[in-house]
Amino acid sequence: MTRSSDAAQAQVFADMLAAEIATRSTRIEESEQLARKASRVGDSRSHVWHSDEAQTQKQALYELHRQLDALCNRFPVVKMSSSD
Repeated sequence: MTRSSDAAQAQVFADMLAAEIATRSTRIEESEQLARKASRVGDSRSHVWHSDEAQTQKQALYELHRQLDALCNRFPVVKMSSSD
């Protein structure tokens, strides 16, 4: 059975979203590690900056997950990538 072009396009977009989710997740981990390190060495300004950066990345991550969920609900044939 041939998938429609819409479903194929949705799969490509889902793969792109999954890749961006993986990238954002890595950025969050890095920012949180830097915030902890800054806290350990007593650099409160850097701690706040990295903590805020992690929070901003988390908000973007939640939005990416929302978009991916909506896409999968609209196109049930779309397979979630293993990087999610």
